[in-house]
Amino acid sequence: MQTNSTLLLIDDEHNLRQVLARVLELEGYKVLQAKNAREGFELLENHAEEVEVVLSDVKLPDDHGLNILRKVKEKYPLPEVILMTAFGTIQDGVSAMKQGPLIT
Repeated sequence: MQTNSTLLLIDDEHNLRQVLARVLELEGYKVLQAKNAREGFELLENHAEEVEVVLSDVKLPDDHGLNILRKVKEKYPLPEVILMTAFGTIQDGVSAMKQGPLIT
């Protein structure tokens, strides 16, 4: 199945990132991988025209997923942003949903 969609995956856990990227590639996605927010934004800047989805861990060594969501939507309003975490809180979930559709 070829989707021709590009996804940016940001996660500091190397093994998890590799497995997730492989599964998404098998589903037909082109996956760009970043190990932290800084690297993710560099990739997004260089591939802004093609990235349709940003899939990011919430807890990263150099930023928080809610900040990533806000920054992506401010500068690049078209990609959808999906946040994932093993350490979620209700407060973070509510904040993410409130920030989600920041298309102006």
